[in-house]
Amino acid sequence: MKVGNLRQLKYNIWMYFIIYTAVIIMVLWVLQIIFLDSFYQKLRYNKLVECGNEISEQMNVNVVTNENIDDWINSYINASESGIYSYLAYYENGNLIVESPYSNFFPGNDKPTTNGPSGVQNSTIFENAIKMLSMGVENDGGYICDYFTGNDNSTQFCVYASAISNNLGESYLIMIASNDSLNESITVIQYQLIIVTAIVLLISFILAWTISTKLSEPIQRMSNTAKRWAEGDSNVVFRGNSYDELNELAEALNYAKEGISKTGSLQRDLLANVSHDLKTPLTMIKAYAEMIRDISGENKQKRDMHTGVIIEEADRLAMLVNDILNLSKLQNNSDVIELTTVNLSELVERVIYRFENFMADKGFHIDSDIDADLFTKCDESKIEQVVYNLIGNSLNYTGEDKTIKVHLHKKDDKLLLEIIDSGKGISPEQINGIWEKYYRFSETHQRPIKGMGLGLSIVKTILQNHQLKFGVISKKGVGSNFFVEFVGMNDERK
Repeated sequence: MKVGNLRQLKYNIWMYFIIYTAVIIMVLWVLQIIFLDSFYQKLRYNKLVECGNEISEQMNVNVVTNENIDDWINSYINASESGIYSYLAYYENGNLIVESPYSNFFPGNDKPTTNGPSGVQNSTIFENAIKMLSMGVENDGGYICDYFTGNDNSTQFCVYASAISNNLGESYLIMIASNDSLNESITVIQYQLIIVTAIVLLISFILAWTISTKLSEPIQRMSNTAKRWAEGDSNVVFRGNSYDELNELAEALNYAKEGISKTGSLQRDLLANVSHDLKTPLTMIKAYAEMIRDISGENKQKRDMHTGVIIEEADRLAMLVNDILNLSKLQNNSDVIELTTVNLSELVERVIYRFENFMADKGFHIDSDIDADLFTKCDESKIEQVVYNLIGNSLNYTGEDKTIKVHLHKKDDKLLLEIIDSGKGISPEQINGIWEKYYRFSETHQRPIKGMGLGLSIVKTILQNHQLKFGVISKKGVGSNFFVEFVGMNDERK
């Protein structure tokens, strides 16, 4: 793995963060620059209509009271705080008079001033608005609200106009909001947006670099650890020390490292044992072949004896190769389990019979106690191999009495097979290792039955594929009891 790839990850995270920030800022610019004007104008329009309708409703009464006047004045003041200027217009002797709405309610110089926005005084805006009302160009609520241009032809105003009728006389309520404040607001917002953009980009640059470094650092550290491990340092430890996902990744790598180390150790043991088991028969074959060639070629009795040894050692080699192939097929699930209803009692007795000649020649004895007609569902040929390997293993390790016991009994709905020897037993620290390939005890002994150390590993694989419970109970100096629990059933073949 190249460290450069991890650095590229850091730069990619940083770049994505910056792109994301740029997109957000771009969206803000589009919204502020393109849509702000129309959005702001819509808000001003709605606010003007709201204030105008409120004051118009307050002024259109039959009898004006002091309470009505107080409401008008408060509404005028509230509107002016929003940048809306109010006027009352009426005709006198054919002339349009426009005055402050406070004129009739405050004596002398005590009235509040409402000069209004520049460009409104002496403007034709009032006349045009009243003319539109007179022509019936109005909204459903009896008012108009539209945009007009001032005397300077450069300033645009949003104007509300409504007819007022009460006991004080006939007049027109004119309310005006200038766009000057809008333009000033947009200019201020643009300057602020430029400043905010610069600050956000700077902060995003620093923050993105910090986050990308923090995210990539533990990955780069694990990459360097993996590189040292690949170079032969088996003492390395993967550490996450950050986020949960990276901690889980580090734990998984440490677990994988331990598993690979164990596999490597087993592989070395396998090569050593296979080499040893191959070397011995090959040496014997070569030696006896040379003896036939140089010594016993003309002596039939010696030649037959020597060729017998060669055949025996060749069989031993064939057995080793077959065991390795069978174990490989079982562990790779390429050897399919075919379940049928099997008379387990007959199967066990048949396997015991196969040891008759061996027991007669070597002086061994099998004490069997087998209930008749116990049926189970299994792959008959593979379970036969299991029973053969277990009996052969027990014969190899039984004690001086050269006796093993084979029991098969029904226990509730289970069929319990037990193969018991009287050997030296197995210590607790060794008991889990006996199922591994090429496991052998440290004690030296002479195996009476040919075997290559794969028997119990084959047994374990077959029984696991059958999902059967199995194990061994052993005590040092007493012996071992290998057991398998089968599922009992009736004979479906009847």
